[in-house]
Amino acid sequence: MALQDSCCTCATLLTDVKVPYDPASEKPLLHNRRLECCNRQICALCQHKNPRFQSYCPFCQISSGPSALPKEGLRLPPSYTRTPYSRTESASPPPSYDEITTHPPRRRVRDEDRGPPEDTEDTIHHVASEDSLASLSLGYKVPVPVLRQYNNLYSDQLLVARKWILIPRSHYDGPALSTPPDPEEEERKTKLRRWMVATKCADYNVATLYLKGSDYNLDIAIEAFKADEEWERNHPLKGKGKDTRSRIGRGGSISGQLS
Repeated sequence: MALQDSCCTCATLLTDVKVPYDPASEKPLLHNRRLECCNRQICALCQHKNPRFQSYCPFCQISSGPSALPKEGLRLPPSYTRTPYSRTESASPPPSYDEITTHPPRRRVRDEDRGPPEDTEDTIHHVASEDSLASLSLGYKVPVPVLRQYNNLYSDQLLVARKWILIPRSHYDGPALSTPPDPEEEERKTKLRRWMVATKCADYNVATLYLKGSDYNLDIAIEAFKADEEWERNHPLKGKGKDTRSRIGRGGSISGQLS
């Protein structure tokens, strides 16, 4: 079976194409066109529907008549194997990662282990529960964005977790509008938090009873709590009312024994 040519746009066999005729003279208006660039053929019906195909190749994108398109066709894309420069042509190789100087990350230190800087010229404000960035801005006449940036406060809610902040000397030069906390009270609060972390007991009353019973000796208070935990595991209560005993009552008995 002999191969037959077909239209490169509508894929219709050229022998089956209905060539448009002039109704007045009954002569064909167009003939099948063979493209010189790629040797493909476009049927007369496609040329009649789209007159652009009479002087344009949709595959090679070349125009044989007057057109804004380039007659030599589109340019080929650049080769992937060729680069505009090579390593031998560069002035110097790129720096290594070891040579790049970066700022060391700041070490996160808890406020309870670190006090305000002693050599600072700024005003140290000790944060209270009723303080906010808006109230501090009004009290010290410092814009809120300056307070945020100077103290690395990325959110206004982070002020609650701070014990103190710095008021920049460039905006305020005067006494602090806060009262320094009592060192003994701060030490007691620190021991309470450490006791809760070590024992995994978040009950403030139980922590207070154990610390008071040990005269705020953190190690003795922790050991007393662990000893009570061990005793309860070895002597479980049986019968009714086994869940009625609370840690507060037990802590009171332990504090009485320690005192």
